Amino acid sequence: MKKKLSLLIAAAGAAVLFAGCSTVQCAGSKELNGQAITASGTSVAHVSGYASGLYLLSIPLIVGSAETPDSTAFGEDSVNVTAVTKMVTKKSKDLKANRTVDLVSMTGSTNIPIPIPFLFYWKTATVSGNAVK
Repeated sequence: MKKKLSLLIAAAGAAVLFAGCSTVQCAGSKELNGQAITASGTSVAHVSGYASGLYLLSIPLIVGSAETPDSTAFGEDSVNVTAVTKMVTKKSKDLKANRTVDLVSMTGSTNIPIPIPFLFYWKTATVSGNAVK
């Protein structure tokens, strides 16, 4: 019984340790090696956003905040395409781009079978696009 309880506590601790991540990154014109990443306009950067978090069924527990990247939020449902798209287009606007084109998104969900299967989920959402003037 003690081994099971220890394993459960360790698994819960690991889930809390890794839960709740969000980030937005960009590769500017210097990293693009002079290549145009759009057919029209001037390329500013390629912008990529990511959010992940721990959910109880469909209730967000500890997630990465789409409002403030690189921070954790509790109860904020920000691991979805809509929230991450807002994060990416805001970064694009901050880079003085007029448009964000070629947006691509991906979402995923993985069941965490400890302690009870189909109760806890690790969800992820990724959106990337090209910032253009």
